Amino acid sequence: MVALPFETVFEGSNGRYYTDWQVRHRLRTGEWTFCMQQQTPSRRLVETDDDALLLLVPIEPEELPAGREIRVTGRRARVVDTRRVPSA
Repeated sequence: MVALPFETVFEGSNGRYYTDWQVRHRLRTGEWTFCMQQQTPSRRLVETDDDALLLLVPIEPEELPAGREIRVTGRRARVVDTRRVPSA
């Protein structure tokens, strides 16, 4: 059995989705600042680099909407919106 490089997927109040790797990475690089965490129900509040508050709620990976998928590269896992056309 292979361990996946993520344990949790989060739905953000901004309509985007993140793996726990993405959340940790943004907190570690200073893009986001941790504000608070609630245990029941489980939620996290972070401040983004543009001074906005972002609520993160854990969901099951199967709950990702159509057009979103988790892509794994090495130890990195991220949610990708496959409906978006990459910018040139």
